[in-house]
Amino acid sequence: MQIADLKDKNIAILGFGLEGKSTLNFLMNQNAQFKSITILDVNQHLQTSSLVGSVTGDEYLERLDQYDIIFKSAGIPMGKKLFLHKDKIITQIQFFFDNYKGRVIAVTATKGKSTIVSLIFHILKDAGYRVKLVGNIGNPVLDEIDFLEEFDYVVLELSSYMLDTLKKQNYISVLGSVFPDHLDRHGSFQAYAKAKLNVLNGSEYNVAHRKTIQECKLGEQLIAPSSSSNTHLISYGSEGKYKRYYGFFMEDDKKLFSENDRNILGEHNLDNICAALAVGDVIGLPLKTVHQSIKTFKGLPHRMENFGIYGGRERVDDAISTTPESTIQAIKTFGKKIDTIFLGGTDRGYNFNELIKCILEYKIRNIVLFPDSGKKILELLKEHIEKYTDISTADFKHCIQVQYKHGNHIDNLKIFSTDDMQAAVKFAYMYTEKGKMALLSTASPSYSVWKNFEEKGDLFKKYVKELLDG
Repeated sequence: MQIADLKDKNIAILGFGLEGKSTLNFLMNQNAQFKSITILDVNQHLQTSSLVGSVTGDEYLERLDQYDIIFKSAGIPMGKKLFLHKDKIITQIQFFFDNYKGRVIAVTATKGKSTIVSLIFHILKDAGYRVKLVGNIGNPVLDEIDFLEEFDYVVLELSSYMLDTLKKQNYISVLGSVFPDHLDRHGSFQAYAKAKLNVLNGSEYNVAHRKTIQECKLGEQLIAPSSSSNTHLISYGSEGKYKRYYGFFMEDDKKLFSENDRNILGEHNLDNICAALAVGDVIGLPLKTVHQSIKTFKGLPHRMENFGIYGGRERVDDAISTTPESTIQAIKTFGKKIDTIFLGGTDRGYNFNELIKCILEYKIRNIVLFPDSGKKILELLKEHIEKYTDISTADFKHCIQVQYKHGNHIDNLKIFSTDDMQAAVKFAYMYTEKGKMALLSTASPSYSVWKNFEEKGDLFKKYVKELLDG
């Protein structure tokens, strides 16, 4: 769909969050003469512009036949009512690809996609290119579409929601690590993985994580494209073209530079760097340029962000880790420095067994549990408990001290269940040993208690600083 196709149409914007507001701003700035623009949203208390109509509340999907074009926000699933009107539904991302013909580097992964796009952006900017970072990173593409032609590259972060029905043509696509997530939306891991795989369709170059190729059983489709396809595949990670081996980043059998030449922490970030190396190779950037940019890249907020020592104790904000797998990576990164960990949030049915094993192996002594998945984690922990004592106080209600058997040893563990971040921070300050670390890495999404992971991380840092300043 082209911009000109919007003329003389009745247009609906379905969903009025960040993406919906961006779509409205874009439409209002066009010279096209629309018949009407209507906001559709379940929130009946929504504040909208007086220049447009609105249908809100429970009946917001009841009049879809009145509209010629429906801009659907990515976060809204294609239910039965929407499916009946699928031919007139378009997403912001689809509209972007229909109208923008410049070089796009599209990136997706379960975890790490924001780091990958930010690192690629940093490298290209350092190399002197005009580059823009858009998409799921928090910068909607339609906020930029009027002036994207000024840029040599657009680096685009895509979520599974954005990829679900996407059809595109672009320069480079990156598929990072993929493991179960958003199953409440997609229904199964197979459906989720299929949505992620969409990023590889229509690309001139595909950069794919080798483990993802193997574990998602996508190898045949990735490695052996149809004879009519001109797509080039570059793999990274273990056994890929770009990998790390005995302390070095490698291109096939060639040593590039030490894996210590980086600012960002975490074993998983070594693979993210390999993805960026592969993209740099496709573009033709000198290795020296890429290497220097990797050394100066400082990472993003809420991603293993060590924001200082307070009261003799380190505090690390890893609020982005909202799956058991990503929290396990954080625990392995910091190891036995961790004395307190914050876990729990929205219950998406994750399997926490490996996380529990990791916590016990690293002998983390204090655990904060947030609802709703905190209850499930507590039940799993109880399977290892020899006995427990209620140590609740006025400040820390629902607090227990337990003894558990790990191997041939009996260890102690304090568990505090709460929905109050301020109380959680006080608990961590009281019980975290000096010289050790308190880690916010909840292994669950944030929505049961907070607006998003950013709010969760910001509150963590706020209350840590207030506690020490007070």
